[in-house]
Amino acid sequence: MKHPFARLLPKVVALPLLLVVGAAFVQSSEAATCSYTNFQIGVEFSAQDGPDSDGKYRYAMMSPRCGPSGQVVDGSVGGGGVIEVGYHRPEELLAALRRTFGSSFAESRVFVDACRLNLILVNRRYPASHSIDGHLMAAYPDSTGATVHEGVFSAPILLALGTTVVPPAHCGCTGGLARSAGATVCSVPAAIKAADLCIGNPIVPGHGCKIQSETDYRFGGASPLSLQRHYSSQNPYHARSGAQSSLGSRWRHNHEVRLYPAAAPNLALLLRGDGLILHFHRRPGSSNEWLSDADVIGSLQQTASGWTWRDADDAIETFDSAGRRLRRVERGGLSLSYAYLPASDRLAVIEDHFGRRLTLNYNARNLLAEVITPAGDHITYTYDSEGQLVSVTMPDGHSRRYAYTQVTVDGHVEPTLLSGLTDENGNPYAAWTYDERARVASSEHAGGANRHRFSYQVDTTGQITGSRVLNPLDADTQYQFQRIFGANRIASISQPLIPGASRQYGYDANGNLASQTDYNGTRTHHTYDLSRNLETRRAEAVGTPAERTITTEWHPTYRLPLRRSEPLKRTSFAYDASGNLLSRSEQATSDPSGSLGFAASLVGSPRTWTFTYNAVGQILSVDGPRTDVADTTTYTYYEASEPDHGKRGQLASVTNALGHVTEVTAYDANGRPLVLIEPNGLVTTFSYDPRGRLTGQTVGSETTAFTTDAVGLLTRVTLPDGSFLAYTYDAAHRLQEITDAQGNTLRYTLDAAGNHVQEERRDPGGAIAQTRSRVYDALGRLVRELGAQAQLLAEYRYDAQGNRTAVSTPLGTGSRTTTYAHDALGRIIRQVDPLGGEARYAYDGQDRRIAVTDPRQLVTTTTLDGLGNAPREQSPDSGVRTRTYDAAGNLLSDTDAEGRTRMRQYDALNRLIRIDDADGSEIHLWDLGADGRGRLGRVEQRDASGALLLGIDRRYDEYGRLTQESRQLAGSDTRSEYRYLNGRLSGLTFPSGRRIDYRFDAQGRIGEVELTADGQKRTIARDIVYHPFGGLKALTNGAGQTLAWGQDPDGHPASYVLGGQVWQISHDNALRIVGQSSGIAGQSASYDYDPLDRLTRAVLPSVTHGYSYDATGNRLSQTSGAASRQYTISPTSNRLMQISGSAPRVYSSDASGNVTGDGLSQYRYNARGRLVAAVTAAGTTQYHIDPFGQRVRKTGTEDTLYHYDQEGRLISETATDGTPLRDYIWLGEQPLALIE
Repeated sequence: MKHPFARLLPKVVALPLLLVVGAAFVQSSEAATCSYTNFQIGVEFSAQDGPDSDGKYRYAMMSPRCGPSGQVVDGSVGGGGVIEVGYHRPEELLAALRRTFGSSFAESRVFVDACRLNLILVNRRYPASHSIDGHLMAAYPDSTGATVHEGVFSAPILLALGTTVVPPAHCGCTGGLARSAGATVCSVPAAIKAADLCIGNPIVPGHGCKIQSETDYRFGGASPLSLQRHYSSQNPYHARSGAQSSLGSRWRHNHEVRLYPAAAPNLALLLRGDGLILHFHRRPGSSNEWLSDADVIGSLQQTASGWTWRDADDAIETFDSAGRRLRRVERGGLSLSYAYLPASDRLAVIEDHFGRRLTLNYNARNLLAEVITPAGDHITYTYDSEGQLVSVTMPDGHSRRYAYTQVTVDGHVEPTLLSGLTDENGNPYAAWTYDERARVASSEHAGGANRHRFSYQVDTTGQITGSRVLNPLDADTQYQFQRIFGANRIASISQPLIPGASRQYGYDANGNLASQTDYNGTRTHHTYDLSRNLETRRAEAVGTPAERTITTEWHPTYRLPLRRSEPLKRTSFAYDASGNLLSRSEQATSDPSGSLGFAASLVGSPRTWTFTYNAVGQILSVDGPRTDVADTTTYTYYEASEPDHGKRGQLASVTNALGHVTEVTAYDANGRPLVLIEPNGLVTTFSYDPRGRLTGQTVGSETTAFTTDAVGLLTRVTLPDGSFLAYTYDAAHRLQEITDAQGNTLRYTLDAAGNHVQEERRDPGGAIAQTRSRVYDALGRLVRELGAQAQLLAEYRYDAQGNRTAVSTPLGTGSRTTTYAHDALGRIIRQVDPLGGEARYAYDGQDRRIAVTDPRQLVTTTTLDGLGNAPREQSPDSGVRTRTYDAAGNLLSDTDAEGRTRMRQYDALNRLIRIDDADGSEIHLWDLGADGRGRLGRVEQRDASGALLLGIDRRYDEYGRLTQESRQLAGSDTRSEYRYLNGRLSGLTFPSGRRIDYRFDAQGRIGEVELTADGQKRTIARDIVYHPFGGLKALTNGAGQTLAWGQDPDGHPASYVLGGQVWQISHDNALRIVGQSSGIAGQSASYDYDPLDRLTRAVLPSVTHGYSYDATGNRLSQTSGAASRQYTISPTSNRLMQISGSAPRVYSSDASGNVTGDGLSQYRYNARGRLVAAVTAAGTTQYHIDPFGQRVRKTGTEDTLYHYDQEGRLISETATDGTPLRDYIWLGEQPLALIE
């Protein structure tokens, strides 16, 4: 039989229908019960869905009854049916019911559950028929005239006549709609666009909004597979707005992208995973193209099967007709596909191009409960009763927790305002507060670190027009905003420390940044292609001598540059159909400022790289710019069908231009490399914790271990020898202390902004060995440095833009100051020293220094082309030097002012292999012998006839460490050998055959040095100790003597013990050594300096020396006791011309500035400009310089060979017949012993 209220059915509004049945009715305050088991009670009108944009809800009606337990249940449970009533406003429905039932309506029962208004009518008596929109409510009257079921319910749940009944505020909204605070109508939320300014942790001051981004998962290799969560305190989707995301209130993840094609008439709504909300309207006259605001980058197209969206990165996203995202293809080809739960919008699986998956599971409330990674790890999410995300638990079992607050605005609650974050260590890490309008009032980390405070100015409509921000150091900055396409853009920023100074910003018609003026008044102008919002021209430092222009032409389809013109250079790009870069070509131009754009004349040859790719945009080869050799590097990848999912699409090998192959042979399931094999066969293995953080790296047999806390902060690094550094952090995750294996500590005290205001170095007993303090201004700029006694060490000044303009340091009772001037691009153009000496600097349009004018007004210039080559250099001291380069920028020839030319050759890896000049040649041979790939194996030096002068052979261990160097020189063959233990140099064998072995302390520093000579062992140094995190402190030498080096609390040398004698060192307040004394009469010295720290007087026990200088630093005079000398410097260069007075000299120089004679001696140089001979009346001394610039032979009255270690330190002298003359033993950079 037709239901008596069936004629209530109105015209149906075409919105999706959601049938909610089968749930027991629960009253808001108590459960409703009834006494007539399984008895039909009356009629229920239930708000099933809505509201829509007109404030209407979709109603249905059914017959409720008393369930077996006495609870009121839907009539559809176990029988009955549901009849759709259609969309109505609640007040319309109530009015119609009241008209129908009159006073009897007071006997109706009303229940409100979590999402619906339920009206249960138990009175069948009504006098007449009334209608809604012309539809009669009933076709016949009840003839009984009695209230049959009065008293059915045990609870007093009568609703008084005239009571306004509104569905709860959290009743669901669909179609992308949401209900704003206090509204009863679901409506289209306002657009949310990307912020152009974030401050603190992080806050968007233009909107008073808190945003937060968290990364829960990221695949370790060739895949875009990841999961990031994004929170916004102004995200309109929350428990009270009628719509939530799968992460509950105000959170969204990067794959939660949804298009609502019919959010409103002619309006499509695109919800992005980062929380952005974009509105689109159909382009007039188009059937498939939809447009958003002019400042939105991307395009939306309607297709026969759904929709496509192209974003700012040229990724293509495909949606079905209902707006669910099905696929995302990145430019180049890598893709993600999406699968959903049956008959649901809930995302179930995210799968990358190679079949790796993130699986998403949901709880009973349809909220994301867990994500399962490709490795099978679980990331779990928990929520409170309001649907607020309260914790995320990572695969290692540690959780990150979130707390929220709510603010009542105009009588309505704004919920789920993120107020606190507790990190995985269980420590409160961050906190936020909100003002009375639910705008962020403060943001800080634990302990008040990085605290920012916010207040706002609004217009008459309540829109934010300005924001005042107090930074952690109380700098007060005022931001003004301009509202463009519904979003606040920065209009100006005040300079907190300079009243009236500000940065200004202007925008074009599309909301692109069109102009900006910095605190110093320097202007930058931007021009765009307004059809795509791509910058086509940028002019910097407009109207100043430093002005420069960058011009860009763009690809017609992709947001990629085709050509870019800048000062002195043009770069051209070519792409394939997928947007992969096929070639990049750079060519110099003659345009110094870039103002000519593409009209600039090209100069020289282009430098071009070409590239190839596979089907998913992974690079297969890179062919370098050179054409004289094959300089191509190739790459291979594991197949998509690889059984090991972790390997699929991952890099398998890299082969360089000489065929050397590096392989990655294993990955874990999350794409992180496990095994790397280098060209010489060295195997490196990697290990990770459950969150993908590196825990170990084993190179060969040597393991370095990394320890992190639950947050991921690095807490210890342990090297292969067991030495370690441990790191301690405060609750705000800022580094506070470093401790080594011996217990030395380096402690940092930080201010609220995280600046290091004090550093202390302490020994294992906790005593302070060294300390220094710093003072910062309110903008975090260093303004003072203080010593251990709080004495001033330096002061710094800045301009409005933050360029350093002066440095002052103490000098006696006063100070000395060096000042700096900058051009409009912030480059130093003038420096004036404390004596008034002025140096000037000039730059090209690429910020490279091209001219230096010294205090004597002598100018050195460098010509640089647009590719960075320096073909010409002119100096008053060294003359004109010219150079040529190959296509890759390698130096080919170098000709000095004397016309001496050196020619260079390179292999396909751009390694130097040969140098030829008038003296002969140097030949570099690579990749020789076992473990030699990638390493220099032999160097030969030959004379002009080709005869071998010098040969150097090198051998390496599997780690690439030098183990042996052999030299053939002057008929002598010598060899040095090196030994290693746990990655540290543990011993050295000299060419003499003597052997040095090192033993180490707990921190891996040398603690003992032992010499083995003629089969006998002898300790050269023992009990070696160091200052905390510093240099050598003390040792006992082989003679049993203690040597010690003391330092003051500022870390400067204070004393030393030598031969049982203690010497004290004193400093002035400019930190210069001014005296040293042993305390014994006649054993002291004092020193004086000028304001530029140049020594002017040295008072020694036997004589006093004095010195004077010109503005550039050339010595002008010298006195030694009663004797004096005057130095004459060329007026057109810094070359010494003569010395008059005691021991006079007259100097001559060649065109390159090398001294060729002094009146007593003549000097000769090789093509490299190195001294090779000195001729005196007594004879000639010759010098042999090896290819590394080291003097390896001196021939005069004696013929001596010199040998160096791999750090360039002299370690041995031998005769040409191999006879050892002397060996030098070093402790770091300090000579320790001489063995003869």
